[in-house]
Amino acid sequence: MSLIEKFKKDVSTLRSAANGDIYLDVKSPKLYKKVRRYYENEGVVFSGDPLDDYEMLMDYLYQDLSTIEVA
Repeated sequence: MSLIEKFKKDVSTLRSAANGDIYLDVKSPKLYKKVRRYYENEGVVFSGDPLDDYEMLMDYLYQDLSTIEVA
């Protein structure tokens, strides 16, 4: 299941976070944890440093969201 399919109701929030408009871990901590778990299940290994992990997550999020066209 793709990121968009799994989080289709939250795509606008995720897009805002990926663009740096909001901090996902502050605005929606539950969603942040779900997205992080999604990437961990996809095989992403995080470092354990909260700042580095957040940046890594946002990079993956940005890449995944930029591969789809806005409907």
